[in-house]
Amino acid sequence: MSMTYKKFRGRYIIVVLGSIAIWTVLVFRMFFIQVIDAESLGAAIESRFEAKVAIAPLRGNFYDRNGKKLTDNIEHFTFAARPGEVKDRDAVARLFSKAFNKSKNYYLKKLNSSKSFVYLERNVTPLIGRELSQGPLPTGVQVESDVRRYYPYGDVAAPLIGFVGTENHGLSGLESHYDHQLAGLDGWKEMGSDGHGNTRMRGGFKEQQPVNGDDCHLTIDVDVQVIIEEELRDAIERHGADRAMAVLVAPSTGEIIALANLPAFNPNSRSDMTQASLTSHPIMSAFEPGSTFKVVGATALLEASQVHPMDVFDCEGGSFAIHGINIKDWRSFENLTFSEVLQNSSNIGIIKAVEALDASKMFSTARKFGFSEKSGIQFPYENEGSLKNNKYWSRVSKSEIAIGYEVAVTSLQLAMAYSAIANGGILMKPQLINKFKTPGGYEQEVDKMDAVRRVASESTMHTMADILEKAVSQGTGTRAFLPSLKIAGKTGTAKKLKNGKYVSEYIASFASFYPADDPEYTLVVVVDHPRKGGYTGGMVAAPVAKEIYRRIYSLQGHTPEPYLQADAPNSSRSVQDRSSASLQGQLLSATMPVMKAGGALLTMPDLKGMSMKMSLSGLYAMGLKPVPHGSGRVIRQIPAAGKTLRAGQSVEIYLGE
Repeated sequence: MSMTYKKFRGRYIIVVLGSIAIWTVLVFRMFFIQVIDAESLGAAIESRFEAKVAIAPLRGNFYDRNGKKLTDNIEHFTFAARPGEVKDRDAVARLFSKAFNKSKNYYLKKLNSSKSFVYLERNVTPLIGRELSQGPLPTGVQVESDVRRYYPYGDVAAPLIGFVGTENHGLSGLESHYDHQLAGLDGWKEMGSDGHGNTRMRGGFKEQQPVNGDDCHLTIDVDVQVIIEEELRDAIERHGADRAMAVLVAPSTGEIIALANLPAFNPNSRSDMTQASLTSHPIMSAFEPGSTFKVVGATALLEASQVHPMDVFDCEGGSFAIHGINIKDWRSFENLTFSEVLQNSSNIGIIKAVEALDASKMFSTARKFGFSEKSGIQFPYENEGSLKNNKYWSRVSKSEIAIGYEVAVTSLQLAMAYSAIANGGILMKPQLINKFKTPGGYEQEVDKMDAVRRVASESTMHTMADILEKAVSQGTGTRAFLPSLKIAGKTGTAKKLKNGKYVSEYIASFASFYPADDPEYTLVVVVDHPRKGGYTGGMVAAPVAKEIYRRIYSLQGHTPEPYLQADAPNSSRSVQDRSSASLQGQLLSATMPVMKAGGALLTMPDLKGMSMKMSLSGLYAMGLKPVPHGSGRVIRQIPAAGKTLRAGQSVEIYLGE
């Protein structure tokens, strides 16, 4: 035994024994992990190499009362590559060049990049994306898809329907209010990864399919909604107004056929989105109504038999002082019957009439009409308006309220109140949501026809309907007059209150229904702050209602001839202005005439139902600039068919199913 060994023997023994001890511990530890505690090892491996990936469901869609799709979920594809993993770059370049009509060198430049990851194509449409992704993709090329919300009608009913955010959850309107039913439930699938961290799909992994959201069927008729929004847009432009809104109701059932307010926003782009455009003003905004509120005092008087339609009131030549305030009429009137007071919207006449009416009776009648309470519509943040209890009225309150001041109402409340007159005295609960339908076909009814209360007797309401019909044929509403259509209505003009003072800014309104003897529709039109071409309800709002009624009547397939005869003397637009001009033009196809109105002026053709290719080719041939949205066939166009255009003008076409 050498001296060296003796010198280091102790250290050697320590190292050997230590190594044996360590290996013994490791062996027993490995035995414990792999045999005794095998389940924990499996869980650890799964946590490292397996993960659950969420599968997004398809969001439920909105449909109108006729089954027309108001929203859609469009899948977009993104194709990318890892250049270092692509084996045959030339083949990949040829594949994408053929699919996207780009040069092969365009893709070779991307694939020859020194980057570890490149995008080949982004935001690819479903038609190309699905076809390309369904086949086997070359090694190193990958595809991702995401579903985006699409609104085929653009800004139509946008404040009502709302929009969704980037995570496919509703952020406003009905999209937000019913997000829990529309969004559906996420699914999931297990994914594995190899030692290099690359995701791999292997057999045996579990998967849970998502549950798609429920579809929501509205009472809205989108064709009527489009008509109303087009007329509101024309009114805003013609009168330089801040905004306009309208509500169309079926008075016998309470179904809302259209509910519109402009300016709106386009949920597909959101570039024009503002807080005001997000607000559904007919439901959420209240205003002093002016003379449309005169039906409240009139109904209370007739119901209490305190006045007869033929009773005569001295209207004092248009100027009268009562309770220390000066009342003026828009025109000098002398003696008017009670019917004529309403027909001619005499402030003095109605104030004199309600002097005999107990304040509590007037207040209770207003409440019976549904004012100062929520209507119960299935929509968030409904404004209930305001009306003080008669206990807190001042000595002038009854006079002010009789002519539509000291009270705030919504357009929806006004529409439901006039519907009560139209249907014989029953205040109906408004219906907006017809039903929800699950992916499995189960239908959940939401809004049912519901009578809230009786407002007044049937005979009283028939008398009111007769008076309101004469208000259109002979009174302040003549600009809404259409021969034989029997529109009944009341105009309203109210000054706006700003900083505690009434200013020379007006809200012009017209509340109506037709036909007066068997009403099918109730319509309320409100135009906020018209600056030119008049400011009263009769000058501004009544003509809008007239054109809406005319177009709805034609939409239903009726011949317009009996209603296009001589209008009332004060009609805002002559028949000749709205009738079709004698058009000369070439025939582009069997279904699409290119119509020219002479010179540089063109007449917009009706593109509805046409394919994108046909509509685009026709518009280009006319010298117009089409701006398409979506895919499929044309379901909406701006400007509307029949509008006069100039060469080079842009035309938006919305396509869908």
